[in-house]
Amino acid sequence: MSSASGKDLFEIIPRVGVLRDPRFSEPLTALLTHRDLKRREFAAYAMGAMGDRRFFEPLKNAFTETLALKGSRAEDLQVAIVEAIGAIGDDRAVEFFMPILKVPPRNRQERQIQRWMLEALGAIAQQGGEASMAALLELATQHRVAELRAQAIMELSVAYWHRPNKIPARVLDRICESTRDQDTVVSESAIAALRSLADVGCRRAEMMFSDEP
Repeated sequence: MSSASGKDLFEIIPRVGVLRDPRFSEPLTALLTHRDLKRREFAAYAMGAMGDRRFFEPLKNAFTETLALKGSRAEDLQVAIVEAIGAIGDDRAVEFFMPILKVPPRNRQERQIQRWMLEALGAIAQQGGEASMAALLELATQHRVAELRAQAIMELSVAYWHRPNKIPARVLDRICESTRDQDTVVSESAIAALRSLADVGCRRAEMMFSDEP
């Protein structure tokens, strides 16, 4: 890993994910602090592929450090870290993400970071993360930015795509209530979320569209 080129590194991520050899842990943790941002990005994606929750703290610390960086490579690294946190499925991400998510974004970069974090919470909720599901419900109800509220609603549905008939009543009810939201972007997102659940076999969602021509 330390001697491979950037392209070669990214090509081995699927293999790292299949092998999940604990001997990868130390070199990946070292690469996450490398001066080359592309190597850090590789390390983050590889950690996500391994799915080891022991990587959560190094990833969290690495993300905090990236906030002082600028440019497209810094953004690539940030999304890699947030995606990795979502992939490993650690519900501790809620404590890390929520203080950032609750603050209205001041610029495009902050808005983008929040979108990535919502996607990560959706990925964790899909793996059974109860705290992440509760966080998404809170954000879908209370976030002051309509676009982010709309995304939280969609993430609630995504979390149950692989088990559509196990979606809790409180989650489905929240999505249904959002179809009547005064903000169009929220109401349209809620309708799309219900339709997506119907498409994957959610019987309650299917009933809502059964009278359509």
